[in-house]
Order: sequence, then C-alpha cells, then structure tokens
Amino acid sequence: MAHVLTIIGRVPSKKNSKQIVYVKGRPLIISSADFKKWQRQATEQLASQVQPGVKLFNGMVAMKLFAPDRRASDLTNKAESVMDLLVDCGHLEDDNWFVVPEVRLSFGGVDKENPRVEIHDSEI
Repeated sequence: MAHVLTIIGRVPSKKNSKQIVYVKGRPLIISSADFKKWQRQATEQLASQVQPGVKLFNGMVAMKLFAPDRRASDLTNKAESVMDLLVDCGHLEDDNWFVVPEVRLSFGGVDKENPRVEIHDSEI
C-alpha cells in the first residue's frame, strides 16, 4: 500500500539552521529556535496523519517540495530535514542507504497558498 504524508509550510534546511551557544565557556552547535519550531509543528502534522512510531517507509522515499516563494533553495538540504524528522517520529527505521537505498527529490514549483512537502514511499 502506498503512503503519502504531507507537511504544510516551508521546510527549513537543518544544515543551515544552526546556532552556537556556550555552555560553561565551551561552544556547542545546536539547531536554531526556528528549526525546532518547524520540527515540533511538522511532528504534530505527521501525528495527525499516522500514529507515531508506525514504520511507513522502507526502501524508496520520494519527496516533492512546493515553495512559498521564488527564493532559491537546496533540495538535498531540505530532504535531510525531512528524513531526520521521519526517523525522529519513528516512521523510518534509519535514513542510511541500507534502509533507504533510493531517494527521489523534485521541486513542485511555487505555491504561495499551500507551501508543503509531499512524502511518498513510491514514485511520484
């Protein structure tokens, strides 16, 4: 059975959403507050579509990203954010190539009214 999950909103790049904080005088790199907010909201959206911890993806994962504007972005960085989220929510065992040997990414265009990522476990 094919599964499709949708996360509404602009997907941030986890790689480019870091900040440095100092703990006891030592620098520590953590995700930004904006990224953590997206992660919480995206987790809630996924929970409304499928029970947390239910493994949906094993094999190929396809993502189609729709942007809210024409600002250029890196598909692979955004895909990394989504893949890590799927692992964190328990929908994917891991995002290594033994579990997910194929990832397909596509840009669906600009959708100002409904920016989103559609995540499929089969071809789009």
